[in-house]
Amino acid sequence: MGAYRSRLSPVMDAGRLHPVTLQFASPYVEAAFRADHARRSVKLVRASLVMGLGQFALFGLLDKLMVPSAFREIQLIRLVACVLLVGCIAYTFAPSFLRRMQGFLVVPPLIVGFAVTAMAVAGQQASEYYDYYAGLILVLIYVHVLLRLRFVLASAVGNMLIAVFLGVSAWLGTPGPALLNTAFFVLSANATGMIASYALEHYARRVFFHTRQQEQTNAEMAEVLNGLRAAQDRLVQQEKMASLGRLTAGIAHEIKNPLNFVNNFAALSGELVDELDAALANREGRPPEAVRAEVEGVLADLRQDVAKIREHGERADAIVRGMLEHARTQRGTPQRTDLNALVEEHVEAACAHFADRHDGFEAALDMDLDAAVGAVAVVPQEISRVVAGLVNNALYAVRERARAVSMGDGAGYVPAVTVRTGRAGERVRIEVADNGVGIPAAAREHVFEPFFTTKPAGEGTGLGLSLAYDLITHGHGGALTFESEEGRGTTFTVTLPAPPLAHEVQVSEAAAFA
Repeated sequence: MGAYRSRLSPVMDAGRLHPVTLQFASPYVEAAFRADHARRSVKLVRASLVMGLGQFALFGLLDKLMVPSAFREIQLIRLVACVLLVGCIAYTFAPSFLRRMQGFLVVPPLIVGFAVTAMAVAGQQASEYYDYYAGLILVLIYVHVLLRLRFVLASAVGNMLIAVFLGVSAWLGTPGPALLNTAFFVLSANATGMIASYALEHYARRVFFHTRQQEQTNAEMAEVLNGLRAAQDRLVQQEKMASLGRLTAGIAHEIKNPLNFVNNFAALSGELVDELDAALANREGRPPEAVRAEVEGVLADLRQDVAKIREHGERADAIVRGMLEHARTQRGTPQRTDLNALVEEHVEAACAHFADRHDGFEAALDMDLDAAVGAVAVVPQEISRVVAGLVNNALYAVRERARAVSMGDGAGYVPAVTVRTGRAGERVRIEVADNGVGIPAAAREHVFEPFFTTKPAGEGTGLGLSLAYDLITHGHGGALTFESEEGRGTTFTVTLPAPPLAHEVQVSEAAAFA
Protein backbone atom coordinates (compact mmCIF):
# COMPACT_ATOMS: atom_id res chain seq x y z
CA MET A 1 0.00 0.00 0.00
CA GLY A 2 2.86 2.37 0.81
CA ALA A 3 4.48 1.73 -2.58
CA TYR A 4 1.13 2.33 -4.31
CA ARG A 5 0.71 5.66 -2.53
CA SER A 6 4.27 6.72 -3.37
CA ARG A 7 3.60 5.95 -7.04
CA LEU A 8 0.39 8.00 -7.02
CA SER A 9 1.94 10.93 -5.12
CA PRO A 10 3.55 12.69 -8.15
CA VAL A 11 0.31 12.32 -10.10
CA MET A 12 -1.78 13.83 -7.32
CA ASP A 13 0.74 16.65 -6.84
CA ALA A 14 0.49 17.53 -10.54
CA GLY A 15 -3.32 17.74 -10.21
CA ARG A 16 -3.30 20.02 -7.15
CA LEU A 17 -5.04 23.38 -7.76
CA HIS A 18 -4.00 26.77 -6.45
CA PRO A 19 -6.79 27.91 -4.12
CA VAL A 20 -7.07 31.40 -5.70
CA THR A 21 -5.90 31.20 -9.31
CA LEU A 22 -7.06 27.57 -9.77
CA GLN A 23 -3.89 26.80 -11.76
CA PHE A 24 -2.56 23.25 -11.77
CA ALA A 25 0.70 22.67 -9.92
CA SER A 26 2.20 21.11 -13.05
CA PRO A 27 2.80 23.56 -15.93
CA TYR A 28 2.39 20.69 -18.40
CA VAL A 29 -1.03 19.80 -17.03
CA GLU A 30 -1.96 23.49 -17.01
CA ALA A 31 -0.98 23.92 -20.66
CA ALA A 32 -2.91 20.79 -21.62
CA PHE A 33 -6.00 22.02 -19.76
CA ARG A 34 -5.93 25.43 -21.43
CA ALA A 35 -5.66 23.89 -24.88
CA ASP A 36 -8.46 21.41 -24.16
CA HIS A 37 -10.65 24.09 -22.53
CA ALA A 38 -10.25 26.41 -25.52
CA ARG A 39 -11.10 23.65 -27.97
CA ARG A 40 -14.22 22.64 -26.04
CA SER A 41 -15.40 26.22 -25.40
CA VAL A 42 -15.03 27.82 -28.82
CA LYS A 43 -18.57 27.07 -30.03
CA LEU A 44 -20.18 28.32 -26.82
CA VAL A 45 -18.04 31.46 -26.86
CA ARG A 46 -18.93 32.18 -30.47
CA ALA A 47 -22.65 31.66 -29.79
CA SER A 48 -22.46 33.83 -26.67
CA LEU A 49 -20.87 36.70 -28.58
CA VAL A 50 -23.54 36.51 -31.29
CA MET A 51 -26.31 36.43 -28.68
CA GLY A 52 -24.72 39.30 -26.76
CA LEU A 53 -24.48 41.37 -29.95
CA GLY A 54 -28.17 40.73 -30.65
CA GLN A 55 -29.25 41.70 -27.14
CA PHE A 56 -27.09 44.80 -27.09
CA ALA A 57 -28.50 45.95 -30.44
CA LEU A 58 -32.14 45.21 -29.57
CA PHE A 59 -31.97 47.06 -26.26
CA GLY A 60 -31.35 50.18 -28.33
CA LEU A 61 -35.07 50.21 -29.02
CA LEU A 62 -35.63 51.20 -25.39
CA ASP A 63 -33.36 54.23 -25.63
CA LYS A 64 -36.02 56.14 -27.56
CA LEU A 65 -38.48 55.62 -24.71
CA MET A 66 -36.16 56.10 -21.73
CA VAL A 67 -33.76 58.86 -22.88
CA PRO A 68 -35.29 60.55 -25.95
CA SER A 69 -33.24 63.72 -25.45
CA ALA A 70 -29.91 61.80 -25.76
CA PHE A 71 -31.12 59.19 -28.24
CA ARG A 72 -28.73 60.15 -31.07
CA GLU A 73 -25.63 60.22 -28.87
CA ILE A 74 -26.51 56.89 -27.27
CA GLN A 75 -27.28 55.27 -30.61
CA LEU A 76 -23.91 56.42 -31.94
CA ILE A 77 -22.18 54.82 -28.94
CA ARG A 78 -24.20 51.63 -29.45
CA LEU A 79 -23.38 51.54 -33.17
CA VAL A 80 -19.64 51.85 -32.58
CA ALA A 81 -19.77 49.11 -29.95
CA CYS A 82 -21.77 46.83 -32.29
CA VAL A 83 -19.24 47.29 -35.10
CA LEU A 84 -16.41 46.39 -32.73
CA LEU A 85 -18.34 43.31 -31.52
CA VAL A 86 -18.83 42.15 -35.10
CA GLY A 87 -15.05 42.37 -35.54
CA CYS A 88 -14.57 40.32 -32.36
CA ILE A 89 -16.96 37.62 -33.63
CA ALA A 90 -15.13 37.49 -36.96
CA TYR A 91 -11.80 36.96 -35.18
CA THR A 92 -13.15 33.84 -33.46
CA PHE A 93 -12.82 32.08 -36.85
CA ALA A 94 -9.13 32.99 -37.17
CA PRO A 95 -6.56 30.14 -36.80
CA SER A 96 -4.82 31.96 -33.94
CA PHE A 97 -7.98 32.45 -31.89
CA LEU A 98 -7.68 29.23 -29.89
CA ARG A 99 -4.13 30.09 -28.79
CA ARG A 100 -5.15 33.61 -27.69
CA MET A 101 -8.73 32.98 -26.64
CA GLN A 102 -8.48 33.82 -22.94
CA GLY A 103 -6.59 37.07 -23.51
CA PHE A 104 -8.83 38.09 -26.40
CA LEU A 105 -12.12 37.43 -24.58
CA VAL A 106 -11.32 40.26 -22.19
CA VAL A 107 -11.94 42.69 -25.07
CA PRO A 108 -15.71 42.20 -25.86
CA PRO A 109 -16.97 42.77 -22.27
CA LEU A 110 -14.69 45.81 -21.93
CA ILE A 111 -16.12 47.24 -25.17
CA VAL A 112 -19.71 46.75 -24.03
CA GLY A 113 -18.99 47.71 -20.42
CA PHE A 114 -17.35 51.02 -21.43
CA ALA A 115 -20.17 51.60 -23.93
CA VAL A 116 -22.76 51.14 -21.15
CA THR A 117 -20.79 53.56 -18.96
CA ALA A 118 -20.69 56.11 -21.79
CA MET A 119 -24.45 55.72 -22.35
CA ALA A 120 -25.03 56.14 -18.63
CA VAL A 121 -23.11 59.43 -18.78
CA ALA A 122 -25.20 60.64 -21.74
CA GLY A 123 -28.49 59.53 -20.20
CA GLN A 124 -27.75 60.99 -16.79
CA GLN A 125 -26.66 64.35 -18.17
CA ALA A 126 -29.61 64.66 -20.57
CA SER A 127 -32.52 63.09 -18.67
CA GLU A 128 -31.19 62.16 -15.20
CA TYR A 129 -31.60 58.47 -16.15
CA TYR A 130 -29.79 56.23 -13.65
CA ASP A 131 -30.81 52.68 -14.70
CA TYR A 132 -28.06 51.73 -17.18
CA TYR A 133 -26.49 49.65 -14.41
CA ALA A 134 -28.94 46.90 -15.49
CA GLY A 135 -26.99 46.68 -18.74
CA LEU A 136 -23.78 46.37 -16.75
CA ILE A 137 -25.26 43.45 -14.76
CA LEU A 138 -26.03 41.67 -18.04
CA VAL A 139 -22.40 42.20 -19.09
CA LEU A 140 -21.25 40.62 -15.82
CA ILE A 141 -23.35 37.53 -16.56
CA TYR A 142 -21.48 37.08 -19.85
CA VAL A 143 -18.13 37.75 -18.18
CA HIS A 144 -18.52 35.22 -15.38
CA VAL A 145 -20.57 32.47 -17.08
CA LEU A 146 -21.04 32.52 -20.84
CA LEU A 147 -17.66 33.63 -22.20
CA ARG A 148 -15.80 30.88 -20.29
CA LEU A 149 -13.19 33.30 -19.01
CA ARG A 150 -10.89 32.00 -16.30
CA PHE A 151 -11.93 32.99 -12.79
CA VAL A 152 -8.96 35.33 -12.34
CA LEU A 153 -9.59 37.19 -15.61
CA ALA A 154 -13.36 37.32 -15.16
CA SER A 155 -12.94 38.76 -11.65
CA ALA A 156 -10.47 41.36 -12.87
CA VAL A 157 -12.73 42.46 -15.76
CA GLY A 158 -15.87 42.53 -13.62
CA ASN A 159 -14.26 44.58 -10.84
CA MET A 160 -12.68 46.95 -13.36
CA LEU A 161 -16.03 47.64 -15.06
CA ILE A 162 -17.77 48.19 -11.72
CA ALA A 163 -15.02 50.52 -10.51
CA VAL A 164 -15.21 52.59 -13.71
CA PHE A 165 -19.01 52.68 -13.72
CA LEU A 166 -19.34 53.67 -10.06
CA GLY A 167 -16.46 56.14 -10.32
CA VAL A 168 -18.03 57.87 -13.33
CA SER A 169 -21.45 57.86 -11.63
CA ALA A 170 -20.03 59.50 -8.51
CA TRP A 171 -18.10 62.03 -10.65
CA LEU A 172 -21.35 62.97 -12.40
CA GLY A 173 -22.94 63.72 -9.05
CA THR A 174 -25.41 60.86 -8.93
CA PRO A 175 -27.65 61.25 -5.88
CA GLY A 176 -26.66 59.17 -2.88
CA PRO A 177 -29.68 56.82 -2.84
CA ALA A 178 -29.39 56.13 -6.58
CA LEU A 179 -25.63 55.58 -6.31
CA LEU A 180 -26.12 53.27 -3.32
CA ASN A 181 -28.81 51.30 -5.21
CA THR A 182 -26.56 50.96 -8.24
CA ALA A 183 -23.57 49.89 -6.14
CA PHE A 184 -25.60 47.26 -4.27
CA PHE A 185 -26.94 45.56 -7.38
CA VAL A 186 -23.77 45.60 -9.46
CA LEU A 187 -21.58 44.46 -6.56
CA SER A 188 -24.04 41.72 -5.63
CA ALA A 189 -24.22 40.58 -9.25
CA ASN A 190 -20.43 40.59 -9.52
CA ALA A 191 -19.97 38.63 -6.26
CA THR A 192 -22.52 36.04 -7.37
CA GLY A 193 -20.85 35.84 -10.76
CA MET A 194 -17.42 35.34 -9.17
CA ILE A 195 -18.75 32.44 -7.11
CA ALA A 196 -20.32 30.89 -10.20
CA SER A 197 -17.14 31.44 -12.24
CA TYR A 198 -14.97 29.88 -9.53
CA ALA A 199 -17.25 26.84 -9.21
CA LEU A 200 -17.50 26.30 -12.97
CA GLU A 201 -13.74 26.52 -13.54
CA HIS A 202 -12.96 24.36 -10.53
CA TYR A 203 -15.37 21.70 -11.78
CA ALA A 204 -14.01 21.88 -15.35
CA ARG A 205 -10.44 21.48 -14.11
CA ARG A 206 -11.28 18.53 -11.87
CA VAL A 207 -13.20 16.79 -14.67
CA PHE A 208 -10.30 17.39 -17.06
CA PHE A 209 -7.70 16.02 -14.65
CA HIS A 210 -9.70 12.94 -13.71
CA THR A 211 -10.52 12.28 -17.36
CA ARG A 212 -6.83 12.43 -18.24
CA GLN A 213 -6.06 10.16 -15.31
CA GLN A 214 -8.69 7.70 -16.47
CA GLU A 215 -7.37 7.78 -20.05
CA GLN A 216 -3.85 7.13 -18.79
CA THR A 217 -5.10 4.31 -16.57
CA ASN A 218 -7.04 2.81 -19.48
CA ALA A 219 -3.94 2.99 -21.67
CA GLU A 220 -1.85 1.28 -18.98
CA MET A 221 -4.52 -1.37 -18.48
CA ALA A 222 -4.69 -1.94 -22.24
CA GLU A 223 -0.91 -2.36 -22.32
CA VAL A 224 -1.06 -4.80 -19.40
CA LEU A 225 -3.91 -6.67 -21.09
CA ASN A 226 -1.93 -6.93 -24.32
CA GLY A 227 1.02 -8.21 -22.33
CA LEU A 228 -1.18 -10.80 -20.61
CA ARG A 229 -2.59 -11.90 -23.96
CA ALA A 230 0.92 -12.22 -25.37
CA ALA A 231 1.96 -14.19 -22.30
CA GLN A 232 -1.12 -16.38 -22.71
CA ASP A 233 -0.23 -17.02 -26.34
CA ARG A 234 3.31 -17.93 -25.32
CA LEU A 235 2.00 -20.28 -22.63
CA VAL A 236 -0.38 -21.91 -25.11
CA GLN A 237 2.46 -22.33 -27.59
CA GLN A 238 4.73 -23.73 -24.89
CA GLU A 239 2.01 -26.15 -23.82
CA LYS A 240 1.58 -27.22 -27.44
CA MET A 241 5.30 -27.84 -27.67
CA ALA A 242 5.28 -29.71 -24.37
CA SER A 243 2.37 -31.88 -25.52
CA LEU A 244 4.12 -32.50 -28.81
CA GLY A 245 7.27 -33.44 -26.92
CA ARG A 246 5.41 -36.00 -24.83
CA LEU A 247 3.76 -37.38 -27.96
CA THR A 248 6.98 -37.66 -29.92
CA ALA A 249 8.76 -39.32 -27.01
CA GLY A 250 6.28 -42.18 -27.32
CA ILE A 251 6.47 -42.17 -31.11
CA ALA A 252 10.25 -42.42 -30.96
CA HIS A 253 10.02 -45.66 -28.99
CA GLU A 254 6.99 -47.16 -30.72
CA ILE A 255 7.71 -46.26 -34.37
CA LYS A 256 11.43 -45.67 -34.74
CA ASN A 257 12.56 -49.28 -34.26
CA PRO A 258 9.89 -50.87 -36.52
CA LEU A 259 10.60 -48.18 -39.07
CA ASN A 260 14.28 -49.07 -39.04
CA PHE A 261 13.38 -52.70 -39.70
CA VAL A 262 11.15 -51.66 -42.62
CA ASN A 263 13.90 -49.55 -44.18
CA ASN A 264 16.61 -52.13 -43.59
CA PHE A 265 14.62 -55.04 -44.96
CA ALA A 266 13.48 -52.96 -47.92
CA ALA A 267 17.13 -52.36 -48.76
CA LEU A 268 17.92 -56.06 -48.24
CA SER A 269 14.97 -57.07 -50.43
CA GLY A 270 16.27 -54.85 -53.21
CA GLU A 271 19.64 -56.55 -53.01
CA LEU A 272 17.99 -60.02 -53.11
CA VAL A 273 16.03 -59.07 -56.20
CA ASP A 274 19.26 -58.01 -57.89
CA GLU A 275 20.93 -61.30 -56.88
CA LEU A 276 17.98 -63.35 -58.19
CA ASP A 277 18.06 -61.48 -61.47
CA ALA A 278 21.78 -62.14 -61.78
CA ALA A 279 21.30 -65.83 -60.91
CA LEU A 280 18.68 -66.27 -63.62
CA ALA A 281 20.96 -64.62 -66.15
CA ASN A 282 23.88 -66.96 -65.32
CA ARG A 283 21.91 -70.23 -64.99
CA GLU A 284 23.21 -72.96 -67.32
CA GLY A 285 19.90 -74.51 -68.03
CA ARG A 286 18.11 -71.37 -69.05
CA PRO A 287 14.31 -71.51 -68.67
CA PRO A 288 12.05 -71.07 -71.68
CA GLU A 289 11.70 -67.51 -72.96
CA ALA A 290 8.07 -67.26 -71.88
CA VAL A 291 8.88 -68.29 -68.33
CA ARG A 292 11.92 -66.04 -68.24
CA ALA A 293 9.93 -63.00 -69.45
CA GLU A 294 7.26 -63.64 -66.83
CA VAL A 295 9.86 -63.95 -64.04
CA GLU A 296 11.65 -60.78 -65.16
CA GLY A 297 8.33 -58.89 -65.18
CA VAL A 298 7.65 -60.04 -61.63
CA LEU A 299 11.16 -59.03 -60.59
CA ALA A 300 10.71 -55.59 -62.15
CA ASP A 301 7.46 -55.04 -60.27
CA LEU A 302 9.07 -56.30 -57.07
CA ARG A 303 12.04 -53.98 -57.56
CA GLN A 304 9.66 -51.01 -58.09
CA ASP A 305 7.64 -51.88 -55.00
CA VAL A 306 10.78 -52.17 -52.88
CA ALA A 307 11.91 -48.72 -54.12
CA LYS A 308 8.54 -47.24 -53.09
CA ILE A 309 8.80 -48.84 -49.67
CA ARG A 310 12.27 -47.35 -49.20
CA GLU A 311 11.13 -43.92 -50.42
CA HIS A 312 8.17 -43.68 -48.06
CA GLY A 313 10.08 -45.29 -45.24
CA GLU A 314 12.74 -42.60 -45.53
CA ARG A 315 10.04 -39.91 -45.56
CA ALA A 316 8.48 -41.39 -42.43
CA ASP A 317 11.92 -41.45 -40.84
CA ALA A 318 12.37 -37.75 -41.69
CA ILE A 319 9.04 -36.94 -40.05
CA VAL A 320 10.03 -38.77 -36.88
CA ARG A 321 13.41 -37.01 -36.82
CA GLY A 322 11.63 -33.66 -37.15
CA MET A 323 9.30 -34.51 -34.29
CA LEU A 324 12.25 -35.54 -32.17
CA GLU A 325 13.89 -32.19 -32.88
CA HIS A 326 10.75 -30.49 -31.52
CA ALA A 327 10.77 -32.71 -28.46
CA ARG A 328 14.38 -32.00 -27.66
CA THR A 329 14.64 -29.88 -24.50
CA GLN A 330 18.41 -29.41 -24.46
CA ARG A 331 19.75 -26.71 -26.74
CA GLY A 332 23.22 -26.20 -28.07
CA THR A 333 25.67 -23.76 -26.52
CA PRO A 334 25.67 -20.25 -28.00
CA GLN A 335 28.97 -19.23 -29.59
CA ARG A 336 30.23 -15.93 -30.97
CA THR A 337 29.73 -16.57 -34.69
CA ASP A 338 30.37 -14.54 -37.81
CA LEU A 339 26.71 -14.43 -38.82
CA ASN A 340 27.32 -13.26 -42.39
CA ALA A 341 29.74 -16.12 -43.07
CA LEU A 342 27.32 -18.61 -41.53
CA VAL A 343 24.44 -17.30 -43.64
CA GLU A 344 26.46 -17.24 -46.86
CA GLU A 345 27.74 -20.79 -46.38
CA HIS A 346 24.35 -22.35 -45.72
CA VAL A 347 22.47 -20.34 -48.34
CA GLU A 348 24.83 -21.64 -51.01
CA ALA A 349 24.62 -25.18 -49.60
CA ALA A 350 20.82 -25.06 -49.59
CA CYS A 351 20.74 -23.83 -53.20
CA ALA A 352 23.11 -26.59 -54.33
CA HIS A 353 21.13 -29.25 -52.47
CA PHE A 354 17.85 -28.02 -53.95
CA ALA A 355 19.32 -28.07 -57.47
CA ASP A 356 20.49 -31.68 -56.98
CA ARG A 357 17.04 -32.79 -55.85
CA HIS A 358 15.08 -30.91 -58.53
CA ASP A 359 16.80 -31.57 -61.86
CA GLY A 360 19.26 -28.70 -61.61
CA PHE A 361 16.66 -25.98 -60.96
CA GLU A 362 18.29 -22.64 -60.11
CA ALA A 363 16.99 -19.19 -59.19
CA ALA A 364 18.70 -15.82 -59.35
CA LEU A 365 20.34 -15.43 -55.94
CA ASP A 366 21.15 -12.02 -54.46
CA MET A 367 22.94 -11.78 -51.12
CA ASP A 368 23.17 -8.38 -49.40
CA LEU A 369 25.12 -8.97 -46.20
CA ASP A 370 25.68 -5.98 -43.92
CA ALA A 371 29.21 -5.85 -42.53
CA ALA A 372 27.87 -4.13 -39.38
CA VAL A 373 26.26 -7.39 -38.28
CA GLY A 374 29.57 -8.78 -37.09
CA ALA A 375 29.84 -11.64 -34.60
CA VAL A 376 26.68 -12.70 -32.78
CA ALA A 377 26.18 -15.15 -29.93
CA VAL A 378 24.06 -17.95 -31.48
CA VAL A 379 23.89 -21.72 -31.67
CA PRO A 380 25.43 -22.11 -35.15
CA GLN A 381 23.85 -25.45 -36.06
CA GLU A 382 20.38 -24.17 -35.16
CA ILE A 383 20.66 -20.88 -37.07
CA SER A 384 22.12 -22.70 -40.08
CA ARG A 385 19.16 -25.08 -40.04
CA VAL A 386 16.71 -22.17 -39.95
CA VAL A 387 18.46 -20.35 -42.80
CA ALA A 388 18.65 -23.47 -44.94
CA GLY A 389 14.99 -24.23 -44.32
CA LEU A 390 13.86 -20.70 -45.24
CA VAL A 391 15.96 -20.72 -48.42
CA ASN A 392 14.60 -24.15 -49.35
CA ASN A 393 11.02 -22.87 -48.92
CA ALA A 394 11.83 -19.79 -51.02
CA LEU A 395 13.27 -21.94 -53.81
CA TYR A 396 10.22 -24.19 -53.70
CA ALA A 397 7.92 -21.13 -54.00
CA VAL A 398 9.74 -19.69 -57.03
CA ARG A 399 9.91 -23.15 -58.65
CA GLU A 400 6.12 -23.51 -58.29
CA ARG A 401 5.56 -20.11 -59.86
CA ALA A 402 7.99 -20.94 -62.65
CA ARG A 403 5.96 -24.08 -63.33
CA ALA A 404 2.76 -22.02 -63.56
CA VAL A 405 4.45 -19.57 -65.93
CA SER A 406 5.67 -22.41 -68.14
CA MET A 407 2.07 -23.57 -68.49
CA GLY A 408 1.04 -20.17 -69.84
CA ASP A 409 0.21 -18.24 -66.68
CA GLY A 410 2.32 -15.17 -67.47
CA ALA A 411 5.60 -14.56 -69.25
CA GLY A 412 9.02 -13.11 -68.60
CA TYR A 413 9.16 -14.43 -65.05
CA VAL A 414 12.64 -14.77 -63.51
CA PRO A 415 12.76 -16.82 -60.26
CA ALA A 416 14.69 -14.82 -57.67
CA VAL A 417 15.66 -15.27 -54.03
CA THR A 418 17.20 -12.46 -51.98
CA VAL A 419 18.99 -12.92 -48.66
CA ARG A 420 19.83 -9.85 -46.56
CA THR A 421 21.35 -9.23 -43.16
CA GLY A 422 21.38 -6.04 -41.13
CA ARG A 423 21.83 -4.55 -37.68
CA ALA A 424 19.62 -2.10 -35.79
CA GLY A 425 21.02 -1.24 -32.36
CA GLU A 426 21.27 -4.41 -30.28
CA ARG A 427 19.35 -6.59 -32.73
CA VAL A 428 20.30 -8.21 -36.03
CA ARG A 429 18.01 -9.50 -38.74
CA ILE A 430 18.17 -12.09 -41.52
CA GLU A 431 15.70 -11.68 -44.38
CA VAL A 432 14.91 -14.35 -46.96
CA ALA A 433 12.70 -12.96 -49.73
CA ASP A 434 11.35 -14.59 -52.87
CA ASN A 435 9.13 -13.63 -55.80
CA GLY A 436 7.29 -16.93 -55.76
CA VAL A 437 3.67 -17.97 -55.38
CA GLY A 438 3.16 -16.37 -51.96
CA ILE A 439 1.20 -17.78 -49.03
CA PRO A 440 -2.61 -17.96 -49.34
CA ALA A 441 -4.42 -15.61 -46.93
CA ALA A 442 -6.33 -18.48 -45.31
CA ALA A 443 -3.08 -20.29 -44.47
CA ARG A 444 -1.10 -17.42 -42.93
CA GLU A 445 -2.31 -17.81 -39.37
CA HIS A 446 -1.32 -21.49 -39.40
CA VAL A 447 2.15 -21.11 -40.92
CA PHE A 448 4.06 -21.85 -37.71
CA GLU A 449 1.80 -24.66 -36.50
CA PRO A 450 3.34 -28.17 -36.37
CA PHE A 451 2.38 -30.46 -39.27
CA PHE A 452 0.75 -27.63 -41.25
CA THR A 453 1.97 -27.39 -44.84
CA THR A 454 0.70 -25.99 -48.13
CA LYS A 455 2.86 -28.42 -50.10
CA PRO A 456 1.28 -31.48 -51.70
CA ALA A 457 1.59 -34.90 -50.07
CA GLY A 458 5.14 -36.14 -50.11
CA GLU A 459 6.69 -32.68 -50.58
CA GLY A 460 6.88 -31.51 -46.98
CA THR A 461 6.38 -32.63 -43.39
CA GLY A 462 4.93 -29.38 -42.02
CA LEU A 463 7.59 -29.25 -39.31
CA GLY A 464 10.23 -26.98 -40.86
CA LEU A 465 8.75 -23.59 -40.05
CA SER A 466 7.38 -24.79 -36.73
CA LEU A 467 10.84 -25.94 -35.67
CA ALA A 468 12.41 -22.73 -37.01
CA TYR A 469 9.95 -20.65 -34.98
CA ASP A 470 10.76 -22.67 -31.88
CA LEU A 471 14.53 -22.35 -32.39
CA ILE A 472 14.39 -18.58 -32.95
CA THR A 473 11.79 -17.54 -30.38
CA HIS A 474 12.38 -19.95 -27.51
CA GLY A 475 15.95 -20.99 -28.24
CA HIS A 476 17.38 -17.55 -29.04
CA GLY A 477 14.84 -15.08 -27.62
CA GLY A 478 14.28 -13.60 -31.07
CA ALA A 479 11.37 -13.32 -33.49
CA LEU A 480 10.39 -14.97 -36.76
CA THR A 481 7.88 -13.03 -38.85
CA PHE A 482 6.78 -12.92 -42.46
CA GLU A 483 5.02 -10.79 -45.03
CA SER A 484 3.41 -12.33 -48.06
CA GLU A 485 1.33 -11.36 -51.07
CA GLU A 486 -0.29 -14.20 -52.94
CA GLY A 487 1.11 -14.46 -56.44
CA ARG A 488 3.88 -11.93 -55.73
CA GLY A 489 6.20 -13.45 -53.13
CA THR A 490 7.06 -13.80 -49.46
CA THR A 491 9.65 -12.38 -47.09
CA PHE A 492 10.60 -14.14 -43.84
CA THR A 493 12.52 -12.09 -41.27
CA VAL A 494 14.57 -13.56 -38.43
CA THR A 495 15.35 -11.06 -35.66
CA LEU A 496 17.97 -11.98 -33.06
CA PRO A 497 19.20 -10.16 -29.95
CA ALA A 498 22.83 -9.14 -30.44
CA PRO A 499 24.12 -6.92 -27.61
CA PRO A 500 27.71 -5.80 -28.14
CA LEU A 501 30.46 -7.28 -26.01
CA ALA A 502 32.03 -5.22 -23.24
CA HIS A 503 35.20 -4.56 -25.21
CA GLU A 504 33.11 -3.46 -28.23
CA VAL A 505 31.29 -0.92 -26.06
CA GLN A 506 34.63 0.39 -24.77
CA VAL A 507 35.97 0.71 -28.30
CA SER A 508 32.87 2.60 -29.48
CA GLU A 509 33.03 4.95 -26.48
CA ALA A 510 36.72 5.61 -27.11
CA ALA A 511 35.94 6.40 -30.75
CA ALA A 512 33.19 8.79 -29.69
CA PHE A 513 35.57 10.77 -27.47
CA ALA A 514 38.44 10.68 -29.93
